[in-house]
Amino acid sequence: MSAASQADVADVVIIGAGHNGLVAANYIADAGFRVVVVEAGAEIGGMTQTTATIPGAPGHLLNHYSVDAFFWDAFPPSRDLELERWGLRRTAADPGHLYLHPSGASIGFWADVQKTVEEIRHFSAADARAYAEFTTTLRAFSALAFTLAATNPVRPDARALRRLARIGFGSRRELGAIVQLVFSSASELIADRFSHPVVRDALHAAAGSTVPNSHNGTGPAFLWMSTCHRHVCRRPVGGVRAIPDALARRLAGRGGTIRCGSPVEEILITQGRAVGVRLAGRGEIRAARAVVAACDPRQTLTALVPAEALPEDLRRRAGSIPVDNQGYGQLKVDLALSGRVEMSRHQRGRRDDIDVRKPSHMIGTEAGIARTFARAGAGLPPLAEDELSIWPVIPTALDPTQAPDGQDTVYLYVAAAPLRPQGGWAKHADAVADTVVKRAATYYDGLEQLEIGRQFLSNDDFAARLGASGGNITHVDMAMGRAGPMRPARGLGGYRTPVDGLYLSGAGTHPGGGITGAPGYVSAKVVLGDLGS
Repeated sequence: MSAASQADVADVVIIGAGHNGLVAANYIADAGFRVVVVEAGAEIGGMTQTTATIPGAPGHLLNHYSVDAFFWDAFPPSRDLELERWGLRRTAADPGHLYLHPSGASIGFWADVQKTVEEIRHFSAADARAYAEFTTTLRAFSALAFTLAATNPVRPDARALRRLARIGFGSRRELGAIVQLVFSSASELIADRFSHPVVRDALHAAAGSTVPNSHNGTGPAFLWMSTCHRHVCRRPVGGVRAIPDALARRLAGRGGTIRCGSPVEEILITQGRAVGVRLAGRGEIRAARAVVAACDPRQTLTALVPAEALPEDLRRRAGSIPVDNQGYGQLKVDLALSGRVEMSRHQRGRRDDIDVRKPSHMIGTEAGIARTFARAGAGLPPLAEDELSIWPVIPTALDPTQAPDGQDTVYLYVAAAPLRPQGGWAKHADAVADTVVKRAATYYDGLEQLEIGRQFLSNDDFAARLGASGGNITHVDMAMGRAGPMRPARGLGGYRTPVDGLYLSGAGTHPGGGITGAPGYVSAKVVLGDLGS
């Protein structure tokens, strides 16, 4: 067989070179299988890309979608794959997150819960006690959640079931509070426990919901706070793409191959079995053992799999996988700056000597966030006078390698925006970007004056750039009805599909979005189990 034809045959073909696809590829290659990863884009990374794209700022690296990997250390790939041996370097910030109040006050969320409690005590002794109690519940909930997240939700492995039993028994006093956390709204959880307006504002900004905090079932969004207290926040040096880059180097070391610029046109199926992929204008790659689709499952099942390969009811179900987040979207603005941005008001407001530039920041107030979500749900762009729900980061504060000496980049992620604004994003993009930057400039000194250039991204851009259905950053809505065995849809929750040899992976499968590697890890274990490894 020639070298060219060898390259067109693999044991396992994986669609999508985001971090989950690459995690799955590494585990499968470790088991001795020949793996080829095909990626539609020109570069690897998916939602974990870092490149310089602002005209006039070629030395300013942008983290286009994700920037923080605060869930990474909570899951097996961070330990199993030993990416530090493959060039991954990270630098730590503690507190990892800092809430910025409009008054100049701030609250740091430290790895040490007690440090966070003491910060809250400056505002309210009662709220400090309530936070300590709340984190006890979060700790118990996260132990259960992370155990479930690292196993097949349809057929949990025996080790996970034993661990769940031990955790449940040890946390039996917290079970009532855990049930309340799972089914309540973030707003209800906050109102039940906290009274000081600054503390309430901080927790509303920290909730991390992609729908209004008042919606039932948004309580689990506080899960990230538990990871904040379990692990020191560490950002990859060189930008978040350092994670997929290390995964790619490791995969190459195991004999795996990645082909970028290779969009899949069709998943090939012969006699009810997936046998490879047809690339748009670039031939076919045959898969002797399996095809793993780490792209979004709605696209996989409705566009890449031939219609006749799925039962009609399952195909209809796949076409109804929710990707519109109930009409709420997200957007972001990246800035390249000619100098170093300061935060003098919030630096003066601290009672310690931490550099407030280094943590990830949270901006917003309870009332302002509610108004912004209300406007977003009605298809209306945010107003300049609103306290927007923004999660900003100054990546260069912790990692100066991402810009020229003495210069910064700023990442402004807006958690509440219309998915489809009236008149379309082409009409509103420039004005909305201006609104976001003006609001951010009330927290970051001289932001507008230092700006060299910017990048604006909406869900439309996420869809166009990444091919994700609806531009959904988690591929499938993160909702209670799409969790565990119901993610992405009934009958598809265990990574297997009705097509022999075809598996789902990525953020649209259990346990969902975030830089965790968990969907790639669990799907690889399922594939390897079926292959007898």
